[in-house]
Amino acid sequence: MSESGTKRTMGAAIAAVAALGLMTGCGSDSGDGKSDGAKQDDKPASAASAAKPLSASALERATLASGELKGFEIQKMTDKEVSEGGSAKAGKAECQPLAALMGSQYDPAPKASVHRAYATDLTKAKIGGAGLIRVSSYGPGDAERTVKDLSEAVTACQGGFPAKDGSGEKSDVKKVAQLEAPKAGDEALAFSLHDASEAKAVVNFTVVRSGPQLMVFFGTNLADPTKSEVPAALVDAQVAKVEKATRGAAS
Repeated sequence: MSESGTKRTMGAAIAAVAALGLMTGCGSDSGDGKSDGAKQDDKPASAASAAKPLSASALERATLASGELKGFEIQKMTDKEVSEGGSAKAGKAECQPLAALMGSQYDPAPKASVHRAYATDLTKAKIGGAGLIRVSSYGPGDAERTVKDLSEAVTACQGGFPAKDGSGEKSDVKKVAQLEAPKAGDEALAFSLHDASEAKAVVNFTVVRSGPQLMVFFGTNLADPTKSEVPAALVDAQVAKVEKATRGAAS
């Protein structure tokens, strides 16, 4: 596919993803296993204590870019595409951390964030998997709190919750399912949100924390929204790049 054709098709992928009400929420491959978050005990405590929040420019360099991962088209999102996420709201306070993933405003707020859209099996005839990546740096304790809040919300909101996306449109969730978390970073969790509308779309999420850096991935299958996943190769590559940048910042 030509460069212009790829850009047009990526634009269609981003538009389709946005139509699901998940503009900037950003999951190894989905599975049936359950985990409350995988804590990695083999990392030295000194490495975690030495880690520093990456600056906006450092995050930009630490986030996957076009051409870096075979089989994936990766595109930087514009400020307009990111800001359109708005402030999503859940009808249940305990589910707000999950609803926030459907917008672009989070509590606690990151110090800096970078966003990417990605797609797989990208041809003129079809778009396979697609989704978004958010890589953020946080102040002391805030990345840990974010993972804790999400983990608690996954447990509390398994029966679903009413919600509105950042544009105020109804975006109710029928079910929240916990998935097997990848063995990555200092801690990780994975889960899926099941759309309550007739589309019955399923969106998979993976959250990986490495020191004060947090990576949030979300993925959907545009051909069959009931068979969504976030590719493990994508998660592995992004985590490795952020951890390399974090080590460099601490040295």
